[in-house]
Amino acid sequence: MNTNPSITNTGTPLNAHTACPSCGGWSAQIVANQDGKTGETLITVSCSDCGLGRIDPLPTDQELAEWYATQYRQAYKSAVQPALRHVLRAGRNAQWRWQWLRQNSRGLEPAHNTQAPRSLDIGSSSGEFVYLMHTLGFQAKGIEPHAGYATYARNMLGIDVNNVTLQEGLASEAAGSLDLISMFHVLEHLPDPVSALRTMGEKLKPEGLLYIEVPNALRLCSPHYMFFRAHTLYFTGETLRNLLEIAGFKIVAHNADASDNLSVVAQFVNAQNTSAARDASHPLVSAQQARRWVPYLLQQLRDGQPLRKWRVRQEEKRNAAQYADGLSLLNDLYAQKSA
Repeated sequence: MNTNPSITNTGTPLNAHTACPSCGGWSAQIVANQDGKTGETLITVSCSDCGLGRIDPLPTDQELAEWYATQYRQAYKSAVQPALRHVLRAGRNAQWRWQWLRQNSRGLEPAHNTQAPRSLDIGSSSGEFVYLMHTLGFQAKGIEPHAGYATYARNMLGIDVNNVTLQEGLASEAAGSLDLISMFHVLEHLPDPVSALRTMGEKLKPEGLLYIEVPNALRLCSPHYMFFRAHTLYFTGETLRNLLEIAGFKIVAHNADASDNLSVVAQFVNAQNTSAARDASHPLVSAQQARRWVPYLLQQLRDGQPLRKWRVRQEEKRNAAQYADGLSLLNDLYAQKSA
């Protein structure tokens, strides 16, 4: 087992500095050795017991809270508040996510409830999903650790988005009070996901739902794109469902494991399942070893991805430019969808 930090090739066995947050294992294999966005040294590993990917060592909650509060959006999004075209994109994503949830769950429609269902969106960014839920009749609120984005959501959209950490936001919610907790591209940022998931479960009503979306760490991408400091965890469909079951959830629905983003709806049954199925075959290592620049670029060209992405950006810019602000844009977008 490798104990020399200078030996960091993909597939190299490693005794990790911190235990796997899913199964507690210390044995691992190296997946990547640098931050794909900054080029700085960053070790990402695959757990030899359950297959979950993580950076090693894992940061503390306090280290992450300080970084997200002041640096994350600037470092990785180059913004302190969203551009209008990003509001448009996020609004469309919010609509798609709601449609997928409706198709894969029951009982959430406000019209089917005597009281407006209560929803909490964790990591709500500039608030597009919270605002959509509000327009649909939910008592909707959000948690966003970045001050600029939380302020934008409150001041521009007039919604309840608190600038607090996940732990602080959940602590303010009563046990068994929420019908829906949503968390899009947030779980992969947490250093202690089992504890966080169990806390979320305790805040849900008995029939309440947890709706999670994370990036698929096996998806096609360039060799240096996937692994970077902002993400502490890396999921396959199997390791995502395994983690939820360990945290006491039962899976209600999930999308295909080959999807670019993995979506899961789950209910809290308050029973830790330490014998959940595990994947120790290191698919993250295999996927990273298969990533090469020339095949990736050739496939991108064959699929017309550069032109498609350029057209999408131009369309977003043209449509967003019609609006004076994010509120008018979302009001029009959400009204068009419901018309």
